Amino acid sequence: MKNIKNIVVPTDFSTTSHNAFTYAQALAEAFDANVTVIHVNEYYMPASDVRITPIAELDDAPVNAKMTTFLESQDSDVPTMVKTKVQSKVLIGNAIEEITQYSKRDDVDLMVMGMTGSKDFISKIIGSVSLDAANKANCPVILVPRDATWQHIDRIMFAANYESTLPQTVDEIKDFAELLTARIHFVHVNNQEKEDNEEIMDTIWDELFDDTEPNVAFEMHTIYRGDVIDQLQKYADHHHIDLLAFVNKKRNFWQNFMHYSVTKNIALSTDKPMMILHVND
Repeated sequence: MKNIKNIVVPTDFSTTSHNAFTYAQALAEAFDANVTVIHVNEYYMPASDVRITPIAELDDAPVNAKMTTFLESQDSDVPTMVKTKVQSKVLIGNAIEEITQYSKRDDVDLMVMGMTGSKDFISKIIGSVSLDAANKANCPVILVPRDATWQHIDRIMFAANYESTLPQTVDEIKDFAELLTARIHFVHVNNQEKEDNEEIMDTIWDELFDDTEPNVAFEMHTIYRGDVIDQLQKYADHHHIDLLAFVNKKRNFWQNFMHYSVTKNIALSTDKPMMILHVND
């Protein structure tokens, strides 16, 4: 993650996705990046229908009109110069599959998606869709809660454990922080043995000081056994963290399910933007 030149914002034209769009525009201003808004037009055909309508016959005019309205609903807090850097695309298919596929493009550096909270059952469903797409994406993803407002990212909390603290992930979050001149809080969730704790800290230290002193301010803390989600949230509030960062590690189904559950609980309960980085086993 050396440079971020194109930020992609998937939208369903909701208030939540508009908030993510506003956030992405301000972030793009900080990076001097472009913004691409994508909408996946999902067509549903009743099972009783015998004839399947060819895609060429489907009317995209309503979707295009919604996209135009969405793009023109510029937030007054976003610099007007960012308007000239926004483009849009309408895709056809399953939302999660199309977003995942689009994230594989070479010109996609970062995705920003809206994330609802856990106030009601419908919000949990929508939130799960966003989180599912974020976990399957092939690029870093920032999930923006519905009520979160843009503020410059000065403090990033990287939740580190034995599996997520790898040279690749430390390097990625370091690069991201350097671009924003942000301080990184490496917060180790210690549910392992003391030796593992020392290995994690050594990995972080070695990667930060790989060649020369890092061009990023950082500090390291450890959270010991207990309610991990609650402790991470309390730490983030106490230290005025602007962005939470977690690692999604590709793994077998059962391991991924357990990891997904923890990440989902944090994502659906926090009011802070949350970044998901990806790494393969």
